[in-house]
Amino acid sequence: MRFLIAVVAVLLAQPSWALYKCVGTGGSVSFQEAPCERAQTQTSIKPLVEAPKPSAAPPAIAAPAPGGRPSLDQQLKEAEADRLRTQAGYAVRDKTAALERHRAACDAQQREILANTARAKNNLAGATYAQSIATEANAAAVRCETRARELQADLEEARRQCAARGCS
Repeated sequence: MRFLIAVVAVLLAQPSWALYKCVGTGGSVSFQEAPCERAQTQTSIKPLVEAPKPSAAPPAIAAPAPGGRPSLDQQLKEAEADRLRTQAGYAVRDKTAALERHRAACDAQQREILANTARAKNNLAGATYAQSIATEANAAAVRCETRARELQADLEEARRQCAARGCS
């Protein structure tokens, strides 16, 4: 009995392309692609999934009928275009937010630097300190402006790509 269960398990585990079940006179069962001999009883077996024959050419993708569903190739192209359109919209959103964050950080940095001018006293040392604060504020402003131009150029490029892809 264990042997029979093992044989059935092995037959089920391996892919079987047998199309005929043949039962011999002694009750022996065999599965084969060719029809059974006349002395055996034959049962046709239809596989659940029809496998393509090795010599058969792959099926061609048919164009949709007028008014019918688009072909798989067209659906894939539309899905890819939609993905690129969505991605371009996200890029515009992200680059706009990055530019706004950068400008807010620059404004906060300028306020922090210029808050130090209240500490400058009305003497020579205070004037030197105020001059160094002004120089520091000017250098920070130049750095901020340079980075803002880079971010603005990135944003304009993202907007151009978004417009080319038809996103809103």
